[in-house]
Amino acid sequence: MAEPQRRRRAPKKPDEPLGSLSQPAPVPDHARACVACASRELTRVSMTLGDGTPVMFVSCQGCEHRTWVAEDGEHLDAAGVLRRAGKQ
Repeated sequence: MAEPQRRRRAPKKPDEPLGSLSQPAPVPDHARACVACASRELTRVSMTLGDGTPVMFVSCQGCEHRTWVAEDGEHLDAAGVLRRAGKQ
């Protein structure tokens, strides 16, 4: 019986320093306020999608609006994120 082929992993990117409550990571200007209500009470999570696109997930604590923002400031809709999230 043949052994299953192992998947190759993408090369690991160097670790970035993580933010903390006392020393948060820098926030780009385009992710400082909610695009729906202008609140600054936001939860932000930086991540890299399956196609390698770095994005920031932004969730507003005031109006519960959620969006993903690319490094260049482009706001991505859920369909665009799901399309990019699949493994290439």
